[in-house]
Amino acid sequence: MQMLACQPLDADAFAPFGRAVPRPSGSPTSQGTGFDCWFNVAELTGQDLKLGQVVARRGDGTVAAMERHPDIELLVPITGPMIQVVAPGRDLADATEQPRADEAIAFVLQPGEAVVVAPGVWHSAAMPVTEETLYMFAGLPHAPEPGREASPWIAFEGDSAVTVAG
Repeated sequence: MQMLACQPLDADAFAPFGRAVPRPSGSPTSQGTGFDCWFNVAELTGQDLKLGQVVARRGDGTVAAMERHPDIELLVPITGPMIQVVAPGRDLADATEQPRADEAIAFVLQPGEAVVVAPGVWHSAAMPVTEETLYMFAGLPHAPEPGREASPWIAFEGDSAVTVAG
């Protein structure tokens, strides 16, 4: 089993997997009494975007399977920091493709940060840094990949796994 060290969210490091949305900096696009607003920090495409919530529990930090989508997915930690494990996808048209444990990377997202996971990128369910956290996600509904109707969660090649260092 491979151990993954977590790294802070960084736009350049996350770029192969999509877009990092850091905490706001620079001049806001609008301001008012009691607020500063930064608009258009990331682009979400699709007309039927749906929002979901997940209460994630820490467990032992092991990731043995990942999923991927044909469209983007936005992930936002709400009540605490979360760990997002990602791995590159090679061919979204290949319904037999599996993620590779040796290509997995773990990022820590703080509340106020987000990621837009690119189409075809393998990703785990997020896990909290501590015991439990709530996070939200937005994505487009889609049909399961052919041959994967029973579950979108696909084991790593060679039935390997990674453990995220706590």
